[in-house]
Amino acid sequence: MRKIIIFGCLMLCRLMVQADTYSMLEISGGGGWSTMTYNLTGNTSTTQTSFSIPGSYNFTVHAAYGFFFNRYVGLGLGVDLSRYGGAAAISGNMRWNDVTDSDGEKYNHLLTINRWQDKQEIYYLEVPLTLYIAFPLAHHLDFSAEIGVKYAYPFLSKAVYAGEVEHQGEYPQWGMTIKDMPNHGFETKHLEGTGSFIPQQNFIAFAKVGVEFPIAKRIAFFTHVYATCGFKKALKAEAEEHELGFREDTDAAAALMPFMSTYTPLINTQMAKGSFLPVSVGLEVGLRFFFPHTQRSHHPCRCLDDD
Repeated sequence: MRKIIIFGCLMLCRLMVQADTYSMLEISGGGGWSTMTYNLTGNTSTTQTSFSIPGSYNFTVHAAYGFFFNRYVGLGLGVDLSRYGGAAAISGNMRWNDVTDSDGEKYNHLLTINRWQDKQEIYYLEVPLTLYIAFPLAHHLDFSAEIGVKYAYPFLSKAVYAGEVEHQGEYPQWGMTIKDMPNHGFETKHLEGTGSFIPQQNFIAFAKVGVEFPIAKRIAFFTHVYATCGFKKALKAEAEEHELGFREDTDAAAALMPFMSTYTPLINTQMAKGSFLPVSVGLEVGLRFFFPHTQRSHHPCRCLDDD
């Protein structure tokens, strides 16, 4: 993939010295929906949960220099700043059998999960290599499309979680279930915080389709719908998949109940299965500034006419 980008840069430089062409500066911004393309599974003998994968928002800020070697086709290189996100919501019940409480008694620990959300965010600095395609639809209205690939370097990532959990203790030897006893760790809590995962560099394919129309001489406004998809997993593989856990307030509670010691982001747990590719769809708007390299009479290109 790096060879493709290098070849595109060399081709762009070659075209810039050819006659009868024009160049373009493009700036845009957009946003939409994104996901990390994974599913959650967790219905076992000790876990009965339901999941939804609503995804998260995506945004991108884009600048590029393009070079058209005829009226219809061009090549460009740019820089993007993009956010990709994923999100999952969980509700249901989990249980840990035959554990020991603070008094040394054996019991089954029950956990009810309510309105729990886990969100993942990755921010990429991207270098897109773009093939431009354009042709007229009507007077001062052009079809506009872009396809290409981006090298994506992740410079920031985090997981954010929040929700409500209810802890109960089931004591079969006594035939009773205990709840609402905070001194023993059986209570309802609202938890929120951040976790982490390790993203990795990626290559992301993209396609954009829309229209363009002039708003001034040599300046055009454009709008596109876009879709992107990564070639590689968004995160590096963990040495092992961890079990899902929920953070407790004190080290003492964590020592007594190790299954509640540290919350692990869902994307790093045994529950998460999938390709983990960053995917997004959305809408962008922007401006293009055109610069002719020869006389305009030789250039039937958009936004360069006097009328």
